[in-house]
Amino acid sequence: MTNIVYIGSAGVLSVIPLRVLLQQGIRIKAIAMMAETRHRLESQPASLADIKVGDDESLSASASLLQIADKYQIPVIALPEQLEQSVALFKAVNTELILMSCFSRKLPAAIFNLPARGCFNMHPSLLPAYRGPSPVHWQCAHKVTESGVTVHKVNAGIDQGEIAVQKKIKTRLCVNKVELAYKLALLGGEAFVELLAKIESDSLCLQAQAEAEASYYGFPE
Repeated sequence: MTNIVYIGSAGVLSVIPLRVLLQQGIRIKAIAMMAETRHRLESQPASLADIKVGDDESLSASASLLQIADKYQIPVIALPEQLEQSVALFKAVNTELILMSCFSRKLPAAIFNLPARGCFNMHPSLLPAYRGPSPVHWQCAHKVTESGVTVHKVNAGIDQGEIAVQKKIKTRLCVNKVELAYKLALLGGEAFVELLAKIESDSLCLQAQAEAEASYYGFPE
């Protein structure tokens, strides 16, 4: 596969999809995260990503993106607060494709337009429903009986890009945030694998989101 840069943070929705990709033999050129996140993970290595994935016993249950990077010898890009200043960092590793999951910042156009094969984000809801920063929380609060993940092309909007892959699951009325996040993280990894297969086979077909069906929820109070 092409030079892939994976952008994430500390939680399971970043860690588990990356581990699924690596377990499928997909090579990652670099892992990017905010410099503050890297510092926090270095000082608190037992991260939020405390759930074992599959049969991978070679990483501890508390493996973070940094620990995964160390195991697989993947360079880590520490992003500055002003993301516009990081364009050169992406160019330095010849970024051809960006995969992003559970990253709380909007990427500037100079970054999401940089990779020749696109920039894609995994959002843990069935877009255009539950756009925003806390989709797992709100889906649990609203007791949804169907959830899923959407891999969409990144644009200037918030979770508004064209849909590349969407996968659904049924959920229990009493599902909690930890359980749902774990299930969606695994599903997100599968969605990324499917995305890459479509890109490789030149069969990727992007679909515009139905704006009339869109909903947005901010951070819970």
